[in-house]
Amino acid sequence: MSTLKNEEAFLSLVEEAYKVSLDTGKQVEKILKEGMENPLDINKERNLLRKAITYIRKSAEKKGDSVTLENLDGDINQIVDVILSKRPAYNIKEKGSVTVNKKKKIELLSRNSIQPGPVKPTRRFHMREVPMNCGYVKTTDIDLWEDNIRLDIHLGQFRNKFGRSPDANELLELMLSNNKLPGIGKDDEFNIIALAESIAINGVRVPPIIDTDGTLLDGNRRVTACYYILNSEDFDSEQKRKVEYLFVHQLTEHATDEDRESVIVSLNFEEDLKKAWPEYVKARKVYDQWQTMLSTEPRRPSPEREREMKRDLSSKFALGTRADKVNRYIKMVEWATSFEDYLIVEKNIEEFEVKHKANEKFQYFDELSKGAISENGVSYILDRDEKLKKLVFDLLFQDKIKNWSLIRDLRYVGLEDRDQLAKALNMPADEDTEDYVEKLLGDARVRSKEARVVGADQRIRTFVNWLEKLPIGSFSKPDEVSTESLQKLLDALKLAERLVKPALEKRAKK
Repeated sequence: MSTLKNEEAFLSLVEEAYKVSLDTGKQVEKILKEGMENPLDINKERNLLRKAITYIRKSAEKKGDSVTLENLDGDINQIVDVILSKRPAYNIKEKGSVTVNKKKKIELLSRNSIQPGPVKPTRRFHMREVPMNCGYVKTTDIDLWEDNIRLDIHLGQFRNKFGRSPDANELLELMLSNNKLPGIGKDDEFNIIALAESIAINGVRVPPIIDTDGTLLDGNRRVTACYYILNSEDFDSEQKRKVEYLFVHQLTEHATDEDRESVIVSLNFEEDLKKAWPEYVKARKVYDQWQTMLSTEPRRPSPEREREMKRDLSSKFALGTRADKVNRYIKMVEWATSFEDYLIVEKNIEEFEVKHKANEKFQYFDELSKGAISENGVSYILDRDEKLKKLVFDLLFQDKIKNWSLIRDLRYVGLEDRDQLAKALNMPADEDTEDYVEKLLGDARVRSKEARVVGADQRIRTFVNWLEKLPIGSFSKPDEVSTESLQKLLDALKLAERLVKPALEKRAKK
């Protein structure tokens, strides 16, 4: 099978995935990426298609997408046969990051007595040397990076609204926050105007990095600022002349996908003085890669294998040698996904308005994900109390919770507190409402502390009397006392021994 036919067959499935959701489309595209870029033997090709169909089915089922489920209903091998037999033609350029319609190479120019040539010493990105050439290019020959994950939500929202990708001018408008879409609240979200004012005075001090075809790998904001200068009446002819041509670093024609990935990871995950990707964006990229890694495993990985995979992923994204940040990102994205699914599917709120809010509130999901094992943990409690979880999601979406630290107090919320919290949903989103919610949560925390401390002597007496009267046989009957309860009792008694002995010895000395 030729590569082109392979791409056409796979892209028919990618299109179906994008109908379910932006996230599903991107994930299926990742799964099938190898088959789009390289000729595969028939067995490997069919295996990738089966994995992709399984993923789409699960996503569609979760979203309640009956149309997609009907389209992919039946024996999975028969569905694969149908997909391979149809192979319709697609405008592959519109299907995402994998592009087969290669653009012509952008040639570097000499200017200001500088001749094009290799960058010396060779630049190093994320522990990898990436050979590059340097020289000038005309600014308008540089394409803004459509696949920049910083714009992920904005691009998905645009495609959802207009049924196509933005053209060059529309992409510029998105970067300048001029294309008003639901959920985008502040002007100049990417601080382009301030950057343009700086460039007009000082020029572009850090060379953007472009691919051989002029596609940006780093420097989207800098180039956008230059576009803004060229098209704005706020800048004079001398300032415009200064940015008409840009000094850039360009990958060589021998660059690999690993080289490109190293550049992107190094300049957006590793610390720098540039405007970094939001944590929501970074975490989503890590999470998507994790799902891809899981999908290519022949079976569910063991705990040891999972740890190994997460350490590899952490290293890949310059997050360190341990898997702590990967685990944190995975948990945060899972909570963010629950937040999005509830508001989009159940509350029927516009998808990308919700995604913008999830981006804005992403640190809250870190707190929500904590305490999944402890019975007193926020995650543990909310996972077992769906009504309270949905109430919290509504409060977050409406900006009724003042800061993420208040999330910790949700574990103290009782039934009466919940009713009072629900009243905040009908209040205006202002400081008074935030103060109202903060006071409710604070009062719940104080009452919980008092309940734990007050009357300790009587509580101990009551428990001891009850325990002494409990028939010994109860401990051997699983239907009366569970194994889990026995273990907790034993742990509590061991803790009591450690606490009580020193207290008794201290009293005996007196």
